[in-house]
Amino acid sequence: MTATFRRWTRRIAPVLLALGLTLSPIISHPARAQGPNETAPAEDETVGKGTGRVWDGYFGTAVLVFLALFIVGKSARR
Repeated sequence: MTATFRRWTRRIAPVLLALGLTLSPIISHPARAQGPNETAPAEDETVGKGTGRVWDGYFGTAVLVFLALFIVGKSARR
């Protein structure tokens, strides 16, 4: 039974992948950054205003960099 299952899986997986990639543009809806009636704020309104808590992004980036270096260093020791 396992050999039959593997044989069917090997034959049907590429067909399902091709079918999904072919039909995905037809089935999915386009993503829009703004709604049809919304307008972007003028540049004059955003100039000079703070954009929020910038340090959170710096801290999050530092954590991700530390994690990546830790994983690379851990795997390099072996």
